[in-house]
Amino acid sequence: MTENAQKYRLPRTVIPHRYQIEITPDLAAETFKGLLRVDVEISHNTDHIIMNAVNLTLSDVVMTASTGESYPGTVIYEREYERVRLEFAGELTPGLWTLALAFDGQLGHDLRGFYVTTVKQKNGETLVIASTQCEATDARRIFPCWDEPDFKATFAITLVVDADLTALSNAQEVSSIVDEAGKRHVQFAETIPMSTYLVALIVGPFELTEPEAGHRIPVRVAARPGFSALTGYAHTSAVNALNFFEHYFDIPYPGDKLDHVAIPDFAAGAMENLGCITYREEALLIDPVQSSPMEKMEVVSTIAHETAHMWFGDMVTMRWWNGLWLNEAFATFMQLLATDSLHPEWDVWTNFGVHRAYAFKIDGLASTRPVEYPVVSPADAQGMFDVLTYEKGASVLRMMEQYLSPEVFRQGVKAYLNRYRYGNTETQDLWNSLEVVSGQPIREVMESWVFQGGYPLVRATWNHGRHELVLTQKPFRYDGEGTGTWKVPIVLGIHTRTTDLSQSLLLGPESVSVAVDEDMEWLMVNRGGWGFYRVAYDEVLWQRLMAALPEMTALERISLADDIWAEVLADEVPLAQAVQLWHSLGDETEPDVWNLIFSHMMLLDRIADDKGRQLLAQLVNEVAAPLFQRLGWTPRDDEDVKTGRLRAQMVRMLGTLGANEAVRSEAKARLTAHYQGQTSLSPDLISAVVDVVAHNGGEHEWEEMYRHFQEAHTPQDAERYLMALGKFPDPVLMTHTFSLCLSKEVRIQDGLYAIGQGLQNRQVADTTWTLLENEWDAVTAKFPSYMMHPVVYALPTIIDDSLAERTIQWFKAHPLPEMARQLEQTMELQRVHRHFAHRVKGQLANILRSSRA
Repeated sequence: MTENAQKYRLPRTVIPHRYQIEITPDLAAETFKGLLRVDVEISHNTDHIIMNAVNLTLSDVVMTASTGESYPGTVIYEREYERVRLEFAGELTPGLWTLALAFDGQLGHDLRGFYVTTVKQKNGETLVIASTQCEATDARRIFPCWDEPDFKATFAITLVVDADLTALSNAQEVSSIVDEAGKRHVQFAETIPMSTYLVALIVGPFELTEPEAGHRIPVRVAARPGFSALTGYAHTSAVNALNFFEHYFDIPYPGDKLDHVAIPDFAAGAMENLGCITYREEALLIDPVQSSPMEKMEVVSTIAHETAHMWFGDMVTMRWWNGLWLNEAFATFMQLLATDSLHPEWDVWTNFGVHRAYAFKIDGLASTRPVEYPVVSPADAQGMFDVLTYEKGASVLRMMEQYLSPEVFRQGVKAYLNRYRYGNTETQDLWNSLEVVSGQPIREVMESWVFQGGYPLVRATWNHGRHELVLTQKPFRYDGEGTGTWKVPIVLGIHTRTTDLSQSLLLGPESVSVAVDEDMEWLMVNRGGWGFYRVAYDEVLWQRLMAALPEMTALERISLADDIWAEVLADEVPLAQAVQLWHSLGDETEPDVWNLIFSHMMLLDRIADDKGRQLLAQLVNEVAAPLFQRLGWTPRDDEDVKTGRLRAQMVRMLGTLGANEAVRSEAKARLTAHYQGQTSLSPDLISAVVDVVAHNGGEHEWEEMYRHFQEAHTPQDAERYLMALGKFPDPVLMTHTFSLCLSKEVRIQDGLYAIGQGLQNRQVADTTWTLLENEWDAVTAKFPSYMMHPVVYALPTIIDDSLAERTIQWFKAHPLPEMARQLEQTMELQRVHRHFAHRVKGQLANILRSSRA
């Protein structure tokens, strides 16, 4: 460990075993005070204790031995390293001791630690709620502690609150006593051993659902007054997810209750506090009748993700933040497994192929990092919550599961969880468990995928004379400068006139030749689309794939489309080849395939001049209009989920890039009728129609959407209309949206997302960036730097050279320490897009025109 790392890490001389915490928040004064007793074990003689604390004042420090002697302590604050040093007059000898102290702090407004949220209800009433967010390193802002994942201990928590407020924490309430001052002392049961980042303290005027009768574990959903009608779907989904995981892991849920709590202002999507999961309101509360399948999928997936964490993360926890993927990649993988089991009609694995595409994009950069990566400071830990930890990590797990078989993988997971129950682990522990169960060389195969950044490009060449497929690998990088090799688990799909065969093999540094029957019609190297690698086919194989597109799975077509687009950006193949694929997909009925291709077309829209944009619109109409004509505007009673999503995707494509006036006019008319209550838009269509109207709208439409944002009855409606305010083409309207986001009317959790929409909007990106520069002090006063990802992730869409250079210079002068790696990556991706724009801008119109021949 480096000297700098040691300053952030705590010594191991003192180990906590049990915390007793009493905290009294004053919501009106926005302060809190507390009493702390910690049972610790000392391994070596010492006269001091070092623990974590940030923005806390400590007093009345006393250390008492199990034998009875006690020593008062003095406090030295080491603020740079977020620590305190407690020094004692006497020597603390090895053995069991109890540390007692008092502390007090401020309830913050930055959505971290113990913070306060003020929300205005529809009836004009103002509610004040205090809640916590401790991950990664913010428990130390609430109470002095050993704030590292492997300092696991039990927690016995008491909250002292106003008598009319609800108090929630990680375990069941065991007593509630109102004192003479009218304060209610709520004592909670002692938890299982857990890490400090999982502590939850919730205080406010909540309404809770009743636990399901007869279920072993009480499951409840909590929401602020007025939102109870939106809790039923979440409650059912929460019970279903809990049942799924208890069956899959064959291990009982480790807590004594499970609350799902909707917080009005919340930085993350959700947080897996043991027994007391917290969420953004739109990630938990939903009206299933008025919501689209995608919105319901978001709720179910989030609940499943956080519930999976009760085993992966809470019961078994990574030893240090470098191993965060053991928590988050597994939870992402398990959310997909659970959601697919509970709602197979949603086909979540295909949808994940679109989300995975961004992980591929980032991992093809020089500035990528391995899934497991050194972490030193709290800022480093916060920076690990990214697409590489979640989406790439989950993709690697899916690839491993398919390589081993789902049942063998499941047995390995069960063995891992049972062996390390209530403990901390490293990646090697997972490999060991999977190897014991499978008998396969997991470590040898998987280490390059976790400890090495990037991924391979597998080249597939057809040797006609020998009837052989020749496979080789090289690192894929947009700049062509990658290094390294991988053990690539290949699954071949070989299709002949009479058979459909699968063949598995491991591709190493040396080429591999595979004999293929003479009557082979077409083959796919990444069968199923599960592998986290790209494939480049020679011309013979490519043309056969083009003829076989309808026979592939949707995820295979997504992989094919994303691979060819990446090769285009890397200047490995001409843009015309990707455009040929788009034309060949004219009868594609999978919405996720079009979702991915639409994102590729959006980049061309930013590059094109007026003539190129007209030709792009013609291309969009050629591929999308015939499909939409068959679908029509009105859903049929018997149509499946994907048909509704496909209709919405066609409306969005035709009404935006397609510049289809008939679709634009009808979208506006239908939205007006929807506003007036004359007709209702299907839940599938509402978001697409709102996007189309905003994309082409003016001041009247902006005012209407602003009004519907203000009057929204569900979190989904509020989010939909706020995001739309950043999609209007008028710079003046974007100025209004920007001002709105800085006002108290828009919550901290939401404002940057609407600003990010403006940055991604070709017509107002310059205006939005200028506003950010001019109002940076106001922006950073409202939005903490660790929440800047909507701005950072929008940067690759800015490809105008002058504006892009302004963004580069700005962040050189205004760094974001907690997002340093993501900022480096998005700036590099911006360069990739700009280089591509320089290559094709002058010939884009000719390429699009030629593709129609």
